[in-house]
Amino acid sequence: VIQDQHQELEHNHSVLEEAHKDITDSIVYAKRIQDATLTSTLYIKDVLPQSFLYFNPKELVSGDFYWVFNNADEVFFTVADCTGHGVPGAFMSMIGNSLLNEMIIENNIRDTNLIMDNVSNKVKISLDQKGEQGQSRDGMDMVLCRLNKKTNELMFTGAKNSLFLIRDGEIIEYKGDKRPVGYYLGENIEFTSQKIKLKKNDLLYIFSDGFSDQFGGEKGKKYKAAKFKRFLLSISDKDIEIQRNLLGEEFDRWKGNLEQIDD
Repeated sequence: VIQDQHQELEHNHSVLEEAHKDITDSIVYAKRIQDATLTSTLYIKDVLPQSFLYFNPKELVSGDFYWVFNNADEVFFTVADCTGHGVPGAFMSMIGNSLLNEMIIENNIRDTNLIMDNVSNKVKISLDQKGEQGQSRDGMDMVLCRLNKKTNELMFTGAKNSLFLIRDGEIIEYKGDKRPVGYYLGENIEFTSQKIKLKKNDLLYIFSDGFSDQFGGEKGKKYKAAKFKRFLLSISDKDIEIQRNLLGEEFDRWKGNLEQIDD
């Protein structure tokens, strides 16, 4: 009887291992697909030479995504944080990526607030969000920018997330609208846009909340937005690539042995 039980346990263990391998292989393949849809780092460097990207997913696939598009006079760039992380977040990121392509490249909508309105409405239609009980409440927090390369004017729209501008050793926060892209319980509030006339040596930072929400430090508390803002200001005089490395080091130092909680 004991031998039979031992053989059954070994068989069950083998079945579980095989299932785990199949799931992992599927997610690894999904990562390849997701990576292919993200704007290539070579393209970003070509379009925005003085830029860096710090991308640190919690799992193999990510609910955060970034997107850049360059035309003759303008560069559009965005960072978005979809509901959830891992596989569910990755599905949402693919929807968001596809909708940006549709609104900006195919439909040639130029104003960032109108782009966000359209993306938001399409997310609601895609996920059949009518505000009824038990329906999907998935969506995205997002920052979308349009830079006019000739006039150096930046048009900015935020869905819950902010944009930081560092100018002459000071940091200025431009806050987004207090609503997400997609599902929203409030009234039909449309997105707004802000215009910023950029000057030489200005630095712009757009981001998700994965860094500031991470638990760590000596007391295992959240990093928090104010600390994140101070840290960006403290490294803003460094070379772009050095800034990226310092951000990674700071995140790892703060997290320590605790689990990463978000992308």
